[in-house]
Order: sequence, then structure tokens, then C-alpha cells
Amino acid sequence: MRKKLGVLVLAVPDYGGTYHYTLSMLQALRHTEGFDITLYGDAQNPDFIKTGYPIAPFAESKAEQFAVLAAYRLGVRLPDPFGAEDIMLAPIYSLSLLRTAKPFAFALHDLLEKYYPEHFPWWRRAGRHQIYHALLQRARRVICESRYVKNDIVRFFAVGEDRVVVIPAPPQLQFSSMQSEAQLEAVRMRLQLPQKFLFYPAQFWPHKNHLRLLEAFRSVANQTPDLGLVLTGKNRDAYADVMRAVDRLGLQRQVHHLGYIGLDELHAVYQLATALVMPSLFESVSIPIYEAFQLGTPVVASGILAIPEQVGDAALLFDPTEVSSISKAILETIRNPELARQLGKRGRDRMLTMTAEQYGRQLQDLLQELSG
Repeated sequence: MRKKLGVLVLAVPDYGGTYHYTLSMLQALRHTEGFDITLYGDAQNPDFIKTGYPIAPFAESKAEQFAVLAAYRLGVRLPDPFGAEDIMLAPIYSLSLLRTAKPFAFALHDLLEKYYPEHFPWWRRAGRHQIYHALLQRARRVICESRYVKNDIVRFFAVGEDRVVVIPAPPQLQFSSMQSEAQLEAVRMRLQLPQKFLFYPAQFWPHKNHLRLLEAFRSVANQTPDLGLVLTGKNRDAYADVMRAVDRLGLQRQVHHLGYIGLDELHAVYQLATALVMPSLFESVSIPIYEAFQLGTPVVASGILAIPEQVGDAALLFDPTEVSSISKAILETIRNPELARQLGKRGRDRMLTMTAEQYGRQLQDLLQELSG
């Protein structure tokens, strides 16, 4: 007998990684069987419309979140917005799940505030802890993408290990083909990219570690002056601090900030890059690493937390707290073409094991558990 599955899709494109994770999950659900799927979210979102699933318009304001959490703590039952479904699935957390008696699973992507509390106001830390605690008490299963995050959930919230399921989500197949030389050169000219460059696509949050990367890059640039560093990310958060560091270190000519670029241009920049560098101090999973792997771009990355689990032997790892370690790994990669080639091949091979079909089979098992 077919079951009714509601998928709560509240992420928006501005969310970045969690939005792409949502789209990957929707893609994988095409490879499940026995479920009539309805999406709950923005009925005008073109990516959701493309899935072909019916969409029930649904939103969750801050005021509604506060009211749901207050009602939950007071034991007041609110109307169930998902009463038509048999089970619920959510790619990101939502307090609306506390309103339903239906079995549900939701994805908890990381507990960054536990590692860097200084980057969050006290009220946001307290709010997140209460929200996660409430949802984890009610959820039949919790999804995460690495054993590292699973251990965090178990440690910080005393959740039974059997209730936390590790299911890495493959990136969307947006970079499954290579662009032609003509396309690449057109992008190089349009964006004024150097012939050789490191690529770091990241927002300017402090834990993304741009400042140490710049210090390391200055050392690298002194030895390879034809190498550039290309950054993306919106002009917000610690952007001004990073640009001041560029000026202070005399790197104005070598560092190129592209701001926001479209998908086709992003595809080309990955393909043109000498290597992807990922110096982040915290990652539960790094989408840029997967994107580089898809195109065979060598990866040099932080050897911390969940990144070693994600990359296996397909990246050269460094200590992101040591400038000398970052610069040494970068120099080793750009000076050794055979190493760079091997890293690129290992990355491509690693991505062959991560498919929407495989992800769909894992979701199938999870959904059957919820149904049972």
C-alpha cells in the first residue's frame, strides 16, 4: 500500500549549502518507490516546480516559530498542518514539525555554535539549543552527513545512536560535463582571471579562515608570483576585514574577488582553477569540495573535523590553524603536476560512488522505517 510522504522544503537559495542539500534530496526521492510525495514550501519556487511534485504553500515566520515552541513547552496542542500525510521528511529543521503527531525525520547539518559560540549572540545559541532539543525528542530519526556530526548530536543532546542516521548527500549533477576550451577562455576573459590561480568559494564568515589563507598565500606568491587567488562571496560579514588584509599584505594584484557568479561561470572557474583550497575551521560537509571532485580539480583542504572523512585520500590536508602548513600544502600541489593529477582522479573516482540512485536507496530504507 502506498504511503503519503510530506517533504517540508523551507530552505531558500540564499541559504546556500542547505538549499542545495534540499535539491539533492528531492532529486534522490525520484529513486524511491511506494510514496505519494507532496512538498510543503514556496509554491512559486522554480526548482520545486521542476520536480513535478504537488506543492502545498507553506511558510514559517519567526513569530510562528516562537508560538510553536512556546506551545510545545506548555503542552498546548496546535492544529496539525500535515494531517493529510502518513510521514514527514525535512531537509532542514523546522519547528512546525512539533505540531504534528506523524512520524518524521529531519536533517541536522552541524552544531557550529557549540564550537564557535563567540560568533553567535547568546539568545541565538540558547534558541537553537531549545529548538534542537525539542525536535530531537520528537523525531523518529535524525539525518546527518558525517559520523563526526552524529557524534556531536549524541554527545550534546544525549540522543541514542540508533536514532541518528549518517547519509551523505551527493551534490546535484550540475558539473557532470566539462566546458569547452572556447567557453573557458570566454569566462577567463570576462572575469579577468589569471592563467594560474587557487579558488576559494566561501562566504566571509570568520570560521572560513580567509585571514590565515591570505597570510599563507603571501608566502606562496613570493615563490610563485604568477599564481592568483580567486574568491567569491557576498560583501558582508567579515568581508571588510578580509579586504583590509589584502591591502596590508600587498596582494591587491594577486587576489581577485568575484562576488556572486552564476552557475555556468562557477562551473568554468572550477575547471580553470589550478586547485581548490578549503582552509575552513569548521565543515560538516563541504559542497565546494564535492564540486571540485566532479571536475577533477585538485583539492587542498583542512585536515579537521569531518573533512578527512569526506575526502578520504582525494585531497592534500593541512592544519588550518598553521599558516606554514597551509602554504606548504599549496606549494606541494602546484609544484607537483603528477600529485595534482592523482588528486583530481581520486576526486572523480570518489564521486562515482555518490549517486542520486544510491542516495535514493538509503532514503528508501529510512522512509520505510518511518512508515513501520
